[in-house]
Amino acid sequence: MNMSNSTKKTWDEVMAISSKLNLLLGPNTTDRYIFDPKRLCFFLSRYKFAAKMLKRCNSIVDVGCGDGMGTLSFAVDTRAKLILGVDFDETLINHANDILLACMEQANPELRAKIRFTLQDVIEKPIRMEGERGIEGLSCLDVIEHVEERLEHEFLTRFSECLVDHGVAVIGTPNAVARIYASKQSDLGHINNYNADRLQESLEKYFKQVFMFSMNDEVVHTGFDKLAHYLIAVCVK
Repeated sequence: MNMSNSTKKTWDEVMAISSKLNLLLGPNTTDRYIFDPKRLCFFLSRYKFAAKMLKRCNSIVDVGCGDGMGTLSFAVDTRAKLILGVDFDETLINHANDILLACMEQANPELRAKIRFTLQDVIEKPIRMEGERGIEGLSCLDVIEHVEERLEHEFLTRFSECLVDHGVAVIGTPNAVARIYASKQSDLGHINNYNADRLQESLEKYFKQVFMFSMNDEVVHTGFDKLAHYLIAVCVK
């Protein structure tokens, strides 16, 4: 049975106001979407939570932004006027600048004007945002487990140095107790794993307050951390 004329007409009207844009996904996002779509949902849920926590920040830096897909959450769901994504992977940053921002320029130039992506190793160079004395919000999701333990101090010092007083950082990482379920890729890349106690104790050296959350699939909660697959800390400088 074919759709009725009225149904088809309504659908045509809906499509007429769509952007008609087709975005080429970056390497990280493509890999998640093709091989494990649910993992992409988990990843974006973490950014949704981070955006809620940083909603009132006027400036936000996303450390380890990858190809930039998650960083867009801060342009849409916060009041930030300036959003900086930094990563040390040149291929990913080039995609964010050349493909993602070009598509955003066509779709919404006002949102695109808020976002910048830059190639940077934050351990080697302080995090700075042009025209800003300090940054109000920081996101670092799925990054710290890739940083060697001997570099933890330098890495976390950069976070506290770049934030204004009472600035907020949202830091997330897979839970070490769930490592037995890790994929081959995660097992190879996650060289510095944290359980809830270690993450909180590490962050309390650099922040006045650290509030711990747990995550299973897309659900963020304050339940028993030993049963959580993922950990998120909301930190106040």
